[in-house]
Amino acid sequence: MTSTRDAVGRADLVRRGVAERLEELAGGLAADADPGDVYVGWVAAADVAGCPTRYRAGGVDGWGFPGWSPALAAGSVGKVALARHLDRHVTAAATAPALPHPLEAVKAWMREARATPTSSVAEWVTKLTRQGDRAALAVTAALATRWIAGFVRVLGWPLPEGLVLVVDDPGSPSARRGTPAWRPKLESRRIPISVASKPDAMVGTVAPSGAFDVLFHRANSSDDLTLAERAAYEATAASLAIGIVPRAVVLTVADTGEQLRFPVADDLLERGADLAVDVVRQRLRAAEVAEDEYDDAVPSAACRYCPERSTCPPGQAWLERPGRWYNGLPVLTV
Repeated sequence: MTSTRDAVGRADLVRRGVAERLEELAGGLAADADPGDVYVGWVAAADVAGCPTRYRAGGVDGWGFPGWSPALAAGSVGKVALARHLDRHVTAAATAPALPHPLEAVKAWMREARATPTSSVAEWVTKLTRQGDRAALAVTAALATRWIAGFVRVLGWPLPEGLVLVVDDPGSPSARRGTPAWRPKLESRRIPISVASKPDAMVGTVAPSGAFDVLFHRANSSDDLTLAERAAYEATAASLAIGIVPRAVVLTVADTGEQLRFPVADDLLERGADLAVDVVRQRLRAAEVAEDEYDDAVPSAACRYCPERSTCPPGQAWLERPGRWYNGLPVLTV
């Protein structure tokens, strides 16, 4: 892979390289094994990098979308509420939009969503309203408000020129729809695989020149393995999905005020490809009967919640080791 190639040519190389690796994995799968639909996203990549054993143990319930909750919906609600605020305040005279009051923007969108739901998260908000679940609505509004406040804090207001929010809402002229996941066509065996990247915004025009950035905003910095790992995965996944290598991956973090920019070099794409392929590898392994299910276990604090904690020797050893404290008290195991 040469960094001097144009953005489209580099993306083609990434697609071919990842497809070849997936073809090899699929070709070695047992004939009676059925891994089902394999969805590769950042959450799955982070889970596999954290502990492959724990990821495999998640099974179908752990690999699929768990359904909307206030925590999961916060970013989606915050983005579309901010996009709707821009829709209402950007005029033909191109005057600067008013600085949003985050909570008011969220409430306004929720009222609109209940009247005419146009996305799955809007349908979920409408369902909560019909059920009278005011607590869930209040928590969702609070977390979405935090998302907007952090986004505006880090990026400034008005938003940077050329920045366009990415939302799953066909009715917002101030935003754009997300790019569908990349689905490789494997010859040796038909395994539905999709590799997805869901940026919060694009900066610049998505064109063959590759002169655009993909941006991801995070409310806090405590849940990812490293920001560089996140940037690597998103650079590769975006290149696969769009068919153009972006100029950079931008990560913003609300609680620290960081705005980190990772130029998409070839080593970043290679690391991202490894992360994506590893998810597929673990899904295929989970579809077969492995002789040793715990040879790649990575013990950590997450062992307390792992489905395999009662039978995984490395996890049991970590849980039983002395000197562990939680909130100032010794941790007891059963």
